[in-house]
Amino acid sequence: MKKIITIAVIAILWTGTYFSSLPLSAEKSKDFWVKENITAVIASPDIIPFLLGFETVFANYLWIKTVLYTGENAVGDNNGQWLKEMIKAVNMLNPSFYPSYEFAALMLPDITGDCEAARLILENGIPHIHGKRERFMYFYLGWIYYTRYRDYERAADLFAYSAQYAASPPHWARLSATMLSNAGKTEQGIIFLQDLYESSEDPFVKKSLSDKIISLIEERDRSYEIQKFIQ
Repeated sequence: MKKIITIAVIAILWTGTYFSSLPLSAEKSKDFWVKENITAVIASPDIIPFLLGFETVFANYLWIKTVLYTGENAVGDNNGQWLKEMIKAVNMLNPSFYPSYEFAALMLPDITGDCEAARLILENGIPHIHGKRERFMYFYLGWIYYTRYRDYERAADLFAYSAQYAASPPHWARLSATMLSNAGKTEQGIIFLQDLYESSEDPFVKKSLSDKIISLIEERDRSYEIQKFIQ
């Protein structure tokens, strides 16, 4: 009986939202209204009691919608603010959902240009991720400090901390040790990106990382050719 009542309440809420939004939809494109409506609804934790214990289910729905939107608009047509709000909503409803943190770390700065949002999402998520994936949270955060803030000392500390986990690759500690003396080296960047590529389970993230790896390899090869020419 409780399940039947719950389903009925959700159906009534969604039906009411649909019909009440029809006048507004006439003035806005369908895609814009859907994004704006969902973002407005989930902007506050106050919504959680009304989800009747289905926070995780709703978080999964929002994540699927976010991934589909990103895939469909992968070339320069993403609404950056909407993406940030959707990821924050997913994390609010399901703080232990790892893929959203990975997306925030490796994709969000490129799409939105907002590395600060990615940093805050990761730092807020670290207490909620445990097990073998916990080390990657520190590694991703170090990657942001390394590539976005050029704060090599902070990045070295985070890489060193991630290297302490038993399942971490042995060379993570070496990467941290050489970070300060080799800051900004192209070869270092390639190694980091390859680590991130191997650990990622998200096809969109892997594609983005692959493109970056290829770009850095081309940059490295051009540098070698220039050095040979000078010599």
